[in-house]
Amino acid sequence: MTEHPAYFETHDHGEGYFEIDDYELYYRRFGSGDDVLVGVHGGPGMPHDYLAPLAEHAGEDLTVYLYDQFGVGRSDGPAPGDFDRYTVDHYRGELEAVRKAIDPEGSFTLYGQSWGGMLAQEYVLEHGAHVDGLMLANTLADTQTAFESMRSVLDELPADDRATIEDHEAERAYDAPAYEAALDGAYREHVCRTEEYPDPVLSTFDRISLDVYGLMWGPNEYVLLDTARLRDWDVRDRLPEVDVPTLVLSGEYDEIDPEIARDIADRIPNADVHVFEESSHMPFWETPDAHYEVVESFLAELRSP
Repeated sequence: MTEHPAYFETHDHGEGYFEIDDYELYYRRFGSGDDVLVGVHGGPGMPHDYLAPLAEHAGEDLTVYLYDQFGVGRSDGPAPGDFDRYTVDHYRGELEAVRKAIDPEGSFTLYGQSWGGMLAQEYVLEHGAHVDGLMLANTLADTQTAFESMRSVLDELPADDRATIEDHEAERAYDAPAYEAALDGAYREHVCRTEEYPDPVLSTFDRISLDVYGLMWGPNEYVLLDTARLRDWDVRDRLPEVDVPTLVLSGEYDEIDPEIARDIADRIPNADVHVFEESSHMPFWETPDAHYEVVESFLAELRSP
């Protein structure tokens, strides 16, 4: 599998491993500020590389950490056949262990994208006292509503592609090249609408952990297995408990409908929502200047008295 480190080579950073119980998590660190922003990647199972634009916010006032979750990227994984840690509870506890590894007495701002946004919601509901601010990007608050949204984008594909998808799914031939090719139009319209995928995005796609993704969701976002560990996940009724400044982000063409983002923001008492035009699931690549400005403005508000 290919890595594409060029983006990180042009951005000063440190790297290392967090010691988490009996395993290690790989991380990159940018900036030197006392305030801390932690980016929580999606998937589940997608390495953090595609969140590289968050490094642009690092500096003398802010340190940015990006890390690979358990079983993902350069972080440790389970013993062969031992997948008991691929659960929401484990990853929520892991994020708390990351906070303690950065500063046992400290707090941080969270930027959770997609599955990372789900995890960030779980974390703030359990450990809100340690969260200075919360950014929920291109994410969901319940699995079923989001899955219906994601599945619906396939209806836009040409009839031949839809037929190919249906035929291969009936045979559970999810790794067939023809099936993957038929899905490509959905990804390019609703996941990353750049002319060509940036190197960090390619790196993430190349190195996704299908063990994690398959157990927690399915073979791809458009197939939710009956056995998926996230199948019945739903925190909508608990969102009024979130007691930190929150920014909810979405893209006009996101496979997770922007109305889901608006509903999340409506349920959280101190939340704003921003939907990026001409963007889908990765506005930090699709409309990078607009995304940078919106995030910087939120971070500035957190720092103001």
